[in-house]
Amino acid sequence: MAVSSNPKQGPLPAAIRKTMLALAVATSPLIFLVPHVNAEEARIWMGEAQEGGAVLLYGMPQTDDVPVSFCCELPARDFIMTLSLDPDFEPKSGTVKLTVTAPPLADQLVVDAEIQFLEEMELTFLEARPAFDAAIARMLKQGTELKFTIGEKTFAYPLTGVAESIGPIEAACAKPT
Repeated sequence: MAVSSNPKQGPLPAAIRKTMLALAVATSPLIFLVPHVNAEEARIWMGEAQEGGAVLLYGMPQTDDVPVSFCCELPARDFIMTLSLDPDFEPKSGTVKLTVTAPPLADQLVVDAEIQFLEEMELTFLEARPAFDAAIARMLKQGTELKFTIGEKTFAYPLTGVAESIGPIEAACAKPT
């Protein structure tokens, strides 16, 4: 499945995104304290419905450690995938091809994504806006690992627990029947 981002839609302003992520993490009923634990071990999938849509986050509760986030903005049902990158990641800006897979499934999403660097925060992130569809939901619920590939670089995240957390974003972004 190939999807192109809509060039008329600008990226979600960083202040709104940061506020949305902070609110989702702060109000999630899945929050618990994890003292002195490796970030890789403490990250979990968290899903929550919100007034303006829903979020699905992979990160460490009660922190800014959220390497992967999905957001559905209502009423338009805009689906936004965000991937935090290392501050040294190159390029610092521009459009790149992003390939998303979830082995062992054969499904593959190829989409244009925007890389942005927020100098004041030393934060580099990638944002893509594909349409939310059954293939994306299937990848998240049935895959064992979520892989984002940009050129020769691949970032992988376990999908353990996502099936229990995907409900709010799936309900918000699924096409009405």
